[in-house]
Amino acid sequence: MPARRLPADLPTKRVCAALRRLGFELVREGKHSVFQRGNAILPVPRHATVSRVLLLSELRRLGVTPQEFMDAY
Repeated sequence: MPARRLPADLPTKRVCAALRRLGFELVREGKHSVFQRGNAILPVPRHATVSRVLLLSELRRLGVTPQEFMDAY
């Protein structure tokens, strides 16, 4: 299967759903939804969309490849 590129802006609800499918658990909500998997913590801003640059940066920090994320997306 060819690699899919992340869209420029991703809907926050779909990003959160994909993170849950990747094993992240929602631990708290405020201005950000905070997800955790093991010791890895990922804050997701609660805006309408999440930018590709921010998401790629956080995925790289957590060791999740863009392809893994897009498969869960």
